[in-house]
Amino acid sequence: MKSHSPKTRTRFTRRAERRGAVTVLMALLVVPFLAMVAFAVDVAWIVQSRSDLQNAADSAALAGAEQLMSGCVQYSLPGQTLQSTILSASETVAKTYAKNFAGYNTAGGVSSLTLKDSDIQFGFTNAQLAYTAAPTYTGFPNTVKVTMRLDSQANGALKLFFAPIFGISSTNVNASAAATIYTGTVVNFQTKPGISGAILPLTLDINAWSTYVQTGVSSDGTTKTSAYGAPQLQVYPSPDLAPGNFGMLSLNDSSNSASDIDSWITNGLSQTDISNLQSSNLLPLSSTNPGLWDWKGATGFKSSDLNSLPVGQTFLLPVFEPVVGEPGASYEAASGSTYQSSDKTSGTATVGTSGVGQNAYYNIYGFVGVKITQIDQSQDAMIQPAAVLDPSAIFDPTTVVPAGTTSSLVTTFTTPKLTQ
Repeated sequence: MKSHSPKTRTRFTRRAERRGAVTVLMALLVVPFLAMVAFAVDVAWIVQSRSDLQNAADSAALAGAEQLMSGCVQYSLPGQTLQSTILSASETVAKTYAKNFAGYNTAGGVSSLTLKDSDIQFGFTNAQLAYTAAPTYTGFPNTVKVTMRLDSQANGALKLFFAPIFGISSTNVNASAAATIYTGTVVNFQTKPGISGAILPLTLDINAWSTYVQTGVSSDGTTKTSAYGAPQLQVYPSPDLAPGNFGMLSLNDSSNSASDIDSWITNGLSQTDISNLQSSNLLPLSSTNPGLWDWKGATGFKSSDLNSLPVGQTFLLPVFEPVVGEPGASYEAASGSTYQSSDKTSGTATVGTSGVGQNAYYNIYGFVGVKITQIDQSQDAMIQPAAVLDPSAIFDPTTVVPAGTTSSLVTTFTTPKLTQ
């Protein structure tokens, strides 16, 4: 039998001792190692859940804010007597949409998130993006702020995977978002498949419009109140609004046939129509020289046309500026005049005389949002300002501001924006 020398035995002993030390070390490190794994897995889970919760908050705030647009305009109408009712109804609808959109989202293993009424807040964001919450702010809100939760108040606390080993089974997670409605000046329209502009082939004197939204007085000098407590603007019959009453307007720079007018009212502005207006340099409108004194008119609005106007629908309505001068030449505003279009074929225009029917041409100043509110047995037509969010509209970016931060009533809205 072969024997080991003392030196060999010592080497084997030392190796065994090292193996024993490593085993002890591993035993000592296994706890912090597991803790690190638990920490990494659970932190990643928390981060992912919070990201999902933030997406839910963003979508809920945006959905709720969009529902404030209509009420914002109605609340601001001159002579409005139902402001508290409008405010309450608008906030109720906004809450409903915010909660519905929250429920379309998943976070932390919860398949349909719950948003509590108490976690929905209304307020006002000014032009500098400073936010004031109600009830400190007492007017109509332009902002919805929501808080989404994974805690004992809503949806349950977020359950963890490894942390329970150390006595931590769950943690609270929340995310907040605020969305604000914005208004702006429409200057152009997109030519994209599936998108058509809801624009009326009619035009209205901007002075009549401005007088109405400031005072509530209609074109005939009287105030005509709707069932909702706000004044309406009578656009037919009203001989002072445009030649031939409510002025017809070609939306492709060529046709003003009855069939095309009906199609524009029913189907909106097509891609071809937009391209024609752009190639004729009628679009985009310019902020320094809005429109051209070259938009083709048509025979004035008649009682037989009333039936084609859908009551309750919203549209963009072109408004024209009174002008004096020659088409394509310099001009000056004829504010307050009773006749505001020109006879292009005559070469000049004298306010109050020529330019009727097929020979009427207009200087389109801009577009306003309106709703057809009343058609009375082919005798008259009424409109009111209304919030319009047209997916085809292109805005002058210098005019896009939080709703309610300008002194004038603006009825054309962009998509809501996240502001917090």
